[in-house]
Amino acid sequence: MHDRSRYLLGAGIALIATIGWTGKAVAQQQMSVYGYFSTRLEKVYNEPGLNGTQVVKESPPREFSHPFFNVMFQHQMADRFKAYVNLNGSGAGEIDVRNVWGEYSASQYANFRFGKIYRRFGLYNEILDAVPSYYGIEPPEAFDQDHLLITRTTTLMFYGSAPLGTATFNYSLSTDNGESGGLDGEGTLPVGFDGNVRFGRGRFVVGVSGYTTGGRTAPDRGVGEGSPRSGVLPWMESDDFQIVNAYGEARVKNLTIQFEWAKANHDAVRDPASVVTLLQGTSVNANQLSRMLINPAGDPTDPANVRLQADYDVETWYFRIGYSFYTKAGEFGPYFQWDWYSNPETIASKRWGGDNEAGVADDGIFNKGTIGILYRPIPQVAVKLDGSAHYYDFAGQSVSFPELRFDVSYMFGL
Repeated sequence: MHDRSRYLLGAGIALIATIGWTGKAVAQQQMSVYGYFSTRLEKVYNEPGLNGTQVVKESPPREFSHPFFNVMFQHQMADRFKAYVNLNGSGAGEIDVRNVWGEYSASQYANFRFGKIYRRFGLYNEILDAVPSYYGIEPPEAFDQDHLLITRTTTLMFYGSAPLGTATFNYSLSTDNGESGGLDGEGTLPVGFDGNVRFGRGRFVVGVSGYTTGGRTAPDRGVGEGSPRSGVLPWMESDDFQIVNAYGEARVKNLTIQFEWAKANHDAVRDPASVVTLLQGTSVNANQLSRMLINPAGDPTDPANVRLQADYDVETWYFRIGYSFYTKAGEFGPYFQWDWYSNPETIASKRWGGDNEAGVADDGIFNKGTIGILYRPIPQVAVKLDGSAHYYDFAGQSVSFPELRFDVSYMFGL
């Protein structure tokens, strides 16, 4: 098999491992078992912090982690029925069920999937776990676990594809209980969608995704319980938000170019008791304090001083480019990515529900540039090394700091 074909096959295996195969059965009554895992080393240098009013820089200890360990089971019971289970053991600790669903395929135009499903949203949500298959180590900021725009999973998805001249139109519609099940006594009708057109024999794709909570929903975590796994911050009483996401990808020979932009409009109401608990438990900067309190110089322990209305936008975009060289020693793929992210409402402390990127910045905005290289000695093994630099305003100064990452991942099974 030609080198390029073998490496494309390897990437395809990882993609299948994440989202499941959508075609008809090749061999019915068979259980397929496959998966992947990775080990990662990260080191941050000269990260800015405050000592009183003075900006100081510290270098935290290096950190080994095991961000991915996924084992997938897929069973094609008949031509039109299949089931899929994705078990996740990130951290090489406890096992959780990342995905579990059954599917009925009426035709290429209409497929119904029920269970815990990765929603179709942009370029990466479905394949984010399959780190061996794409350029880069860290996810786009929209899917950073410290500041997710939206929950990654949904419950019911209707999807399909149709020819559009020489192109193919792909679509999906999904719904579920809402970001955290909605508010007591209030019904919500959350709706997610994704539509894209693939053309040029699949080498080009342009698309748009969207989501609406369909009513008011509540946080999935309280203050002090860590960063949320939904789009609702822990100190909110309720939130009603909508997201629009646009994306594009071009694959020209060995070159891959991607761009994605997303914006979430939040109409939220803060919970006074939660804000008071937050302000007593951790520090916030002056801009964050003025957003949360009616009188920033007043009593931060007085619930009556909490500003209830919290209308704000979360916006992000990234640009990613990679180029692969195929040699007898394997595939080498240098890549570059630039991320921009803005969230004026979040705070710095991850323990109290914020994140240590946008929440650290004075205005909630940061930029991140990344350059790295991917090496695949065989299609099932990916070795990646990259470095990033963060840029933001902190304590009235423009600051930056670098970090390095090294990741080794393996695919097994198929």
